[in-house]
Amino acid sequence: MGALSTRHRVGRANVARTLAATALLFAAPLLAVEIKVLSAGALKQPLTELIPQFERATNNKVTIIYGTAGAVRGMLEKSEAADLVVLPAEGIVDAKQHGWVQPDSRTDLATVAIGVAVKKGATVPDISTPDALKRALLDAKAVAYVDPTRGTSGRHFDTVVLPALGIASEVRAKAKLQTEGSAAEFVRRGEADIAIQQLSELLPVDGVTVVGLLPGSLQKITTYSAAIATRAAASDAARQLVTFLTTPASKEVFKAKGMDAP
Repeated sequence: MGALSTRHRVGRANVARTLAATALLFAAPLLAVEIKVLSAGALKQPLTELIPQFERATNNKVTIIYGTAGAVRGMLEKSEAADLVVLPAEGIVDAKQHGWVQPDSRTDLATVAIGVAVKKGATVPDISTPDALKRALLDAKAVAYVDPTRGTSGRHFDTVVLPALGIASEVRAKAKLQTEGSAAEFVRRGEADIAIQQLSELLPVDGVTVVGLLPGSLQKITTYSAAIATRAAASDAARQLVTFLTTPASKEVFKAKGMDAP
């Protein structure tokens, strides 16, 4: 699978990243500023690697608050201070409608698919077809996924995948719902046999094996986008950060973390 095979391909992008960072350095402002970001948790792994590079290149400081898409929306409702907002594309559209982000400031950063993980060393289930996935979910003693009220993957799995398979009540009765972070933590701790979440949140968890992606007919590819907050105090620096995150070198990092360029 392409997304999984790219995890170790970042090394060859080092030179390109250095060139991109150097270009930004020459454009760095004389006075460093703090950029406040509200971001969906699915981007935590690539941003954890990329943000220090941006900070070194520009001398700016980036502070990020991560949460589920629902949690970030709640922060915006409460007027949490922010310069940049990163959410699924539909979340940015919603934020624009509420006046939380500046019109025409949306930039797509990466896409990610929903994957399936089991405990490392466990028998790897067949999930290649809807029927095979159905059997794997029914055989599991507990199934972990994101709380449907808080995250994109959990909502899709609970309201689309399970009804399509005809096993909503059975799986919901043994569900382990993750409110923050990776649902694979339940699998790592032995509290669930299988976890379903976006690939970028399954891959970093030690002690689990990513089996693959949901079958195509049940899959949801989510595009994550950035937009400048309406009341941004550092809008120019936030735009500079977005430019950095869309360079070819940055796209290689997203790819290595289970996400692809849109």
